[in-house]
This record gives sequence, structure tokens and C-alpha cells, in this order.
Amino acid sequence: MQTTETITIEIHNAIPNGGIDATGKIISLWQLVDGYFTDRKFVVEDPYRGQLGEYRISLDAKALINLMQTARDNNESFDIYRQMHAADSSVAINSELHMTVEALNSRTEPYSMYHAASVFIQQLLLGMNLALPGSCQFLDTRFAGPHAHRFEAQDFDSKAFSDAMLSATEHGWPKLHELSFETVWGWFERAGTSERNTAITTINKVLIDMLKIAQQRYRYGARTAMLVGNQLEMLVGTSDDADMQHLRERVSLILGRPPESADCFKELYRLREALFKGEHPVRRPALVYHNADEEIMQQLAQHNSGVEKALAVVLSLLQDLVQNDADGYQFSEHMQRKGQD
Repeated sequence: MQTTETITIEIHNAIPNGGIDATGKIISLWQLVDGYFTDRKFVVEDPYRGQLGEYRISLDAKALINLMQTARDNNESFDIYRQMHAADSSVAINSELHMTVEALNSRTEPYSMYHAASVFIQQLLLGMNLALPGSCQFLDTRFAGPHAHRFEAQDFDSKAFSDAMLSATEHGWPKLHELSFETVWGWFERAGTSERNTAITTINKVLIDMLKIAQQRYRYGARTAMLVGNQLEMLVGTSDDADMQHLRERVSLILGRPPESADCFKELYRLREALFKGEHPVRRPALVYHNADEEIMQQLAQHNSGVEKALAVVLSLLQDLVQNDADGYQFSEHMQRKGQD
């Protein structure tokens, strides 16, 4: 048993998509994050001990930041750098993060330390992609360090977040903002989003579902469509909505009425109905193919899908809750009898 563990997470695909403007913003966000997590308190449910565990976590992201700066300095943008990597394997897209995890309550087992580090990585991914959609991914990862051979690191893609941003930008709705990372992390802490492994509250359910979506690779399948539809219904409280019309009206009250090109609700409803009735085709898990030109073509071809539009709505609703320091929406209907003339 011990009180401190130094954990390295190796990320063999660490560079997200990003044009010239996005590349600079992503690097700036990582620089902020690198300085933000220095002996920062982190509370997480410890399944090994069956209770909440309190930790202090320090993050060292300098190696990743150096890689990203090299990518920008040599190629202006991450998109161009990823194309260079596809043409030449010696162009590195791998890096690593170093975490120091200190247990505050008592000496504990390595399992508890690695569990805390894993939940921290999940929260970091969500926090960065809420602050700046598409800014963070952890792909082809593994742990390194003492006891690392006993645990598997988790992979999360930035594709869902970046596709949602592209969809919102193209259609002009919903509005996705660039939020302060400190504001997002403070909202996480007040909501206790790291303190339960089984989600009970609506916010925790939606955020954990977002992690599951981030684990999807290559294309959006039936599971993604079901998760996104469920997220929307939970956020605005329309679980009994048969055709998503009530859902559409409530979302319009919050985010404004969508233009026809961005109206994902009918499309999402038809897709979900086809899934329930077994009418939707089932595709074999695909080979993940790292070819930048092909990735861009597929991204453009799939850019107008109902799932991507709906993901943009989910992100916009979450950003709205963060900006207003709220944990949900409450809708009410009022009636007043009109007097006789």
C-alpha cells in the first residue's frame, strides 16, 4: 500500500484534427491545463474501498505541448501535420502525459490510484471538449510506470466533438462557444461529476453517455444514435415524447428555433424508429484507416448526418448549463382565464 503513484499515459495518436485557427487555440488550452493541475484536489468514488477517495493530482503535459508546437511550427495546422504523418510514419503523432496521484485519506492500493487517474483522464477529456470542442483525444493509449502492466488505459476520440462543431458552424445553429476551462472544471466539481461510478443525476448520465460516444470510432452507428437521442430527452425532460416534437419545442426555447438545414429531430426520430423495428442495416466493425485525405473526404460526406447535428445540440445545451451554473432545466405551463369584454 502507498500514498503516491507516478503514472504515465502513452498516447500513440495524440494530435486531433484542427485547422490553422483551431490549432493555436488547442495549444493554448493545453498550456492552460498544464499549469492548472498542480496538487489539485480530486474526489472520486473508489470501487476498491467502496467509498469516496480524496486525492491530489498534478499533471505534466509538456511533452504533448512540445509535440503540438512542433506540428504547428512546421506545418501551420494539425490537419496538415496529420497528412504528413499519413505519408511518412517517421512524422510522430505520439506523446505522453505524466500524472502524480497522491491519496489524502490513507495509504491505498495501486488499483485505487490507477482508477483515480483513469477517471481524471475522462474528466479532462470532457472538460477540454466542452471548453473547446474537438480539442482533446486519447487514442491508442497505454499506461507506463510501476504496476502499469496490470491496468489498461482507455481510448477516447475527439471526432464526435469536432464533427459537432463543424456541423454547428456550417448550419449556423446551435451556437457553440469557447468556454473558460476553469469555469467548466468548477462546474464539474460543484456537480460532483467524478464522485459516482454509477450515474444517478441527469447531468452525470449525459456526461457518461458522452464518454461512451467518444469511444466510438470511424463512423456513427446505431449505439451512437440511441445515446444521443437519450441525452437530448434527459436534458430537456421529454422521455415520453413519441415523435420528438415536444423535444424540438423545448430545445427551441433554450437555443432558438433551428433552421431547416440544422433540424435534426425528425431525422433522429426516423433513425431511432428504424433501429427499434430492426429496419436499420447492421455494419461490420470497420478497419480504422489512418489516411488523412480519406478521413477528410469521409468527414465531409458524413458531415450533414442527423447524429452530428444532434451532437451539436447536446454540446450546446451542456455549454448553456455551464455558462448559467445550472444542473438542468425546468419547464412549466401557465394558464389564465380571459375575462369577458
